[in-house]
Amino acid sequence: MGCGACQGKGKCVQKDDMAEVLDKMIAADVIVMATPVYFYTMNAQMKTLIDRNMFSLYRNQNKEFYFIVTAADSSKRAMERTLDGFRGFTSCLSGAKEKGIIYGAGAWNIWRYQKKRCNE
Repeated sequence: MGCGACQGKGKCVQKDDMAEVLDKMIAADVIVMATPVYFYTMNAQMKTLIDRNMFSLYRNQNKEFYFIVTAADSSKRAMERTLDGFRGFTSCLSGAKEKGIIYGAGAWNIWRYQKKRCNE
């Protein structure tokens, strides 16, 4: 919505599960963000999570972040735009520290193998 109400209230005014998710993120010392990579970027759900919690996390500092990205492409290079998006988010947070990345490269090959086994 981009209503900005969270700037003054410190919480999202929309009536959904986001308030609970934000409270858990604020209380956490470590946050793991994971997404499949679609068309060289994070999925829509992850982008929405980032967009909706920015104001709430601005005042909470010194979080450690781990990123998990999976993609059909077998190259880590295919996932760099997604990592740039995560880093753009964490660069807005005071004291955020990137602690590690897990790459799930070549996920398409695993899916094709499982599909073949199920059809046998």
